Amino acid sequence: MIKEIFELQNPWRNRPDFRFIQKPRKILSVLLENLDNNKMIGILGSRQVGKSSVLFLLIRHLLEKNAVSANDIFYFNLDDLKLHELFAELPEFLYFIGHTRDRRRYIFIDEAQRLTNPGLFLKELYDLGLNLKKFYSGSSQLELKSKTKEHLVGRTRLFELYPLSFKEYIQFNAPITRKQVLEEILIYGSYPEVALERNPAAKKLLIKDIYQAYVEKEINDFLKIENISAFNHLLKLLAMQCGSMMNRESLARSLRVNHSLIERYIQILESTFIIRRVYPFYKNYKKEITKTPKVYFLDLGLRNFILNAFQPVDSRMDVGALFENFYLTEVLSSDFYGLKMINFWRTTNQTEIDFIIQGEDEFVATEVKWQAQSVPRSFKTIKKYYPDIATRLITQNDFLKT
Repeated sequence: MIKEIFELQNPWRNRPDFRFIQKPRKILSVLLENLDNNKMIGILGSRQVGKSSVLFLLIRHLLEKNAVSANDIFYFNLDDLKLHELFAELPEFLYFIGHTRDRRRYIFIDEAQRLTNPGLFLKELYDLGLNLKKFYSGSSQLELKSKTKEHLVGRTRLFELYPLSFKEYIQFNAPITRKQVLEEILIYGSYPEVALERNPAAKKLLIKDIYQAYVEKEINDFLKIENISAFNHLLKLLAMQCGSMMNRESLARSLRVNHSLIERYIQILESTFIIRRVYPFYKNYKKEITKTPKVYFLDLGLRNFILNAFQPVDSRMDVGALFENFYLTEVLSSDFYGLKMINFWRTTNQTEIDFIIQGEDEFVATEVKWQAQSVPRSFKTIKKYYPDIATRLITQNDFLKT
């Protein structure tokens, strides 16, 4: 049975005419830069974000560009529970792949968090020093990290995959205009399957499928949420506060639960790539993490589904918040190594900057406005505190012009 499942998951082995249909993703070039080192490569992202497609893009590159034999590539999707038997004992796994030291073999383990102890398995495989390049993916950062912990420190390099960026969305749908792309992302988000669907009603159904799969598989089956009603209500409250300050005390009162449960649910939502907290900017980092964060969604389609809010952009009151949220996801989707620090800035008299973005040779105060405006007064204020900071005003025109 295992051999039959494996052959179905690896069609390029027995079908010389097999053609990959995956569309390109920006992250591929960064992963290829890490192809020849000895690190294991971990790809984390929400369900349906395209992790499997990225693994297939890597496999296609190996077959077509690097002329690697199909017999030296092993892909395992662990959503199929029958395959777990193969990972129960390392010797059995090594026998299955028929490892050899004279040429490199490539191992792809999709949805690694499905294993009982993926960290220990990968560590033992890595420590054998075999000529193997190992890739793994996971849709729950919390679950996968809890199962890998210290095992993979120094052995792996992690990358986070987000829904399609603006440019990727254009590549997925070349005929449509940049204005249509921007408006579709603000309303329906940018999960790859949703992006490829052109019918608005079908887009909504796909988003519903993604949400239900997330709640049923990640939340109910694997993370064992004990109060699913409070969890769903929390999601709705956060969706309503998108881009606003997140007050845990207020949320706890509204849901009639304690603060610790709110924090646990927030951590779960963040680790499963549904939301992202952005903290206020301070030079003193310890002070920063004790302050109230803002909350954003990593896909606006999911956010709008939670609120059943799919109205056109030109009739929405929340378009400014949606555009601000969209810009954050744009920054995140290009930060493959996770090296950028993203915060917001707010003074005691309520002067605010949407994002303070710090990276290599980058220290920028960024204001995000849907409509073109004059230079924000807040730029002059922040320059008094940080004279060396650069300023940037982002409007929809930055995405509409070619």
